Amino acid sequence: MNKKISIGITISLVAIACALTFVVTMSFSLNMYNGKIADVQQREEMYTKMQEIDSYIKSYSIYDTDDTETKIGVYSGYLKGIDDKYAKYYTTNEYYYKTQLESGVLTGLGMELGREQGGYISVTGVYEDSPAFESGIIVGDVITSVGGVSVLELGYDAALSQLKFGDEGTKQRFKVSRSGEETEYNLGRRSFTIVSVQGLLLDNGILYLNFNSLNAKTGEQIEEILSRYNAGEIKGYIFDLRDCCSNVYSSVSGVLNSFIGGTRLADMVYRNNSTKPLAETDGNTFTNLPLSIIINERTGGAAELMAVSLRDFNNAKLVGAQTMGYGTIQEARAFSDGTAIEISVARVRTVNELSNYNENGISPEFAVEYSGAPEENPMNYAQTMDEQLKKAVEVINISGVE
Repeated sequence: MNKKISIGITISLVAIACALTFVVTMSFSLNMYNGKIADVQQREEMYTKMQEIDSYIKSYSIYDTDDTETKIGVYSGYLKGIDDKYAKYYTTNEYYYKTQLESGVLTGLGMELGREQGGYISVTGVYEDSPAFESGIIVGDVITSVGGVSVLELGYDAALSQLKFGDEGTKQRFKVSRSGEETEYNLGRRSFTIVSVQGLLLDNGILYLNFNSLNAKTGEQIEEILSRYNAGEIKGYIFDLRDCCSNVYSSVSGVLNSFIGGTRLADMVYRNNSTKPLAETDGNTFTNLPLSIIINERTGGAAELMAVSLRDFNNAKLVGAQTMGYGTIQEARAFSDGTAIEISVARVRTVNELSNYNENGISPEFAVEYSGAPEENPMNYAQTMDEQLKKAVEVINISGVE
């Protein structure tokens, strides 16, 4: 039997519903308002405190303040507070240098530099075809003075900046100590292409590809290496991705086009769960020759995507140690003064979701611990102390390759 509800009761129910909606809406709005007010108050407190610190230091400190360095410290410190270990603030010179590295063409002296134990500057890497390379500077050299001033007197950061940054055609004078002897150089800066991958055909027919880095030129360099050999010369491939860590995911497709048929490899997943294709091969070239990939705890980012893609789509065997698990993508935001910040904006999601490597890294099929330096002459694979290289050759089990 149908029961009729009076108009008065209906109006009352509607009024109650409206009242509840109003209360919920007001509570939500009030929470948002309070949150914003709290955020504004916190920011005001922070700015006020910074002003007090600045005023006190400038009034009483016996040391001079460097406003530029102070600003860099503040900006960098803010990024450290967002729980993003890959977030970074770049000065104008640093950001320009970063974009050059990613492009694959660098202007400078051609040295990678680090702090030496005694406070001097050590040469940790030398780019091929660079002014430093052509002048005979080698890894392990120690730079003791820059522009006629001792590095210790000038300060590490200032000396490093003078060596690292400068316009094409400008010269830099510096002294290098090697085995107790000092040599003075006066090198001119110029542009050169970064050699990011080197190839060597071993006597057993395996093409050994050693990746120093990944940049916009790496795909072209792979094609050039492959073009040196006729069909039938190559019996298999070794990708040495040890110590290769890069956020230049645009390089992945160019490198893998010759090794994986046309397919999507991975997507970018943003904070709102929207996605965008990250890497895919065009399918123009494909080889089914055996591959082994050498990885270690310093293999990261785009190099990790290369490793899992070759494993998933071309049955490559991974040799070495667990990778670093760098599966996030950073995006840079440049400002009008040439400075920039870089933060993580997305995660890498491989097509085979079981191969996602963020945080956990990639486990090799053949775990081989080795803490020494990679073999300088891969042709010496049979007698080498480099156990990871030796195993990589071993797992390419094809007829005629021993």
